[in-house]
Amino acid sequence: MQLRNQTVLISGGGIAGPALAYWLHRYGFTPIIVERAPSIRTGGQRIEMSGVGVEALHRMSLLDRARAVGGPPPNPTFYLGRRNRPVSMVTGGSTTDPQRAGFAVKRGALCELLYEHVRDDVEYVFDESVTGITATGDGVEVTFENSPPRHVDLVIGADGLHSNVRSLVMGSRDDHSHYLGTNLVIFTVDNFLGLRDTMTWHVWPKRGCAITTFPGNAELEGLFLIRSTEPLPVRGMTRDDRVALVEEVFAGDGWHVPQLLRAMRDARDFHIAPSMQIRMDAWTSGRVALVGDAGYCPDPMTGQGTGLALIGAYTLAGELNAAKGDHTIAFPAYETATRRFVRNSQSVGKYSTAFAAPSGGKVRVWLQEQGTRAFFSLLGVGERLGVPLPAWETDKKLALAAY
Repeated sequence: MQLRNQTVLISGGGIAGPALAYWLHRYGFTPIIVERAPSIRTGGQRIEMSGVGVEALHRMSLLDRARAVGGPPPNPTFYLGRRNRPVSMVTGGSTTDPQRAGFAVKRGALCELLYEHVRDDVEYVFDESVTGITATGDGVEVTFENSPPRHVDLVIGADGLHSNVRSLVMGSRDDHSHYLGTNLVIFTVDNFLGLRDTMTWHVWPKRGCAITTFPGNAELEGLFLIRSTEPLPVRGMTRDDRVALVEEVFAGDGWHVPQLLRAMRDARDFHIAPSMQIRMDAWTSGRVALVGDAGYCPDPMTGQGTGLALIGAYTLAGELNAAKGDHTIAFPAYETATRRFVRNSQSVGKYSTAFAAPSGGKVRVWLQEQGTRAFFSLLGVGERLGVPLPAWETDKKLALAAY
């Protein structure tokens, strides 16, 4: 049976878009990627790959190359409140399966690998953005900022947290964005501390700070978290004003905070954004679908957005192929198959920022320390006795389908 809806326009050339294009091309579709930036974005934060996200890379024949530009994920150490006793986190979900062993990689490096993997088979349109999406009897009419309109069969929004496609088809940004109570300040600096394979957190009431080495240890990712009832009003602020805001919140804090604040002034990739989840009852409408952060961002603090993007891309393409391109069959099946992964990741997002920047005062932080220390001590006893660590993503419950 011949494929229907063969021409698929994908808005977004980061992670989800190229991954989807890879699978669609493999199944015989004709994907077109439209990317707002003039070229592939090579910056970005450190991401950790684990579980089924790693398996998705393996099925794309990209896992070995991704590991080669990455490194092992460090086990994080937490200092809670003003105390100097660290709480070392035991990582659950360990596996002896090399296809599922986790690793860390810089987002830009993974974007480059995906681009190199598909660029010879997929049309890319850089420096372009979708401005209109209109359903027709046999497809979709898409208009752009700079290019002539195109008539395609399907449109996929893989354009991130602030998805243009989502806003055009499924309502305004505020309809689906849910603030989680903290603001993230993320930036990249040279490894001026000489750290190696390290992630260290310091947590105080209503704020937190982390320093993490990038794979290769040449750079550090700095992260400040600021809790507030509403997102910080940084829109319209100059960079200097944003830096001053962060410096004011963390003035007087110890550890490496003063050095990190000084390095932040000239940092690369300096970015302030509210912690957000995208929650939607449906990720598809007519001939339009969303994949990755555009439809179900779990929040950057979870570290699971990239894995979800790869899983969603794999599943959407697989269901379209199974339905021979019939979107009325494939889109509902995609939503059903992907929803369980999204629920798991977004449940993590609700608690990760609360842990790293607690809403209460000193007593709340002290209680958190006692509970955390007891929990990880129990895990350590279990590990010494040969009891398997709990898997946050179990193979039985969260396995990729075979397409």
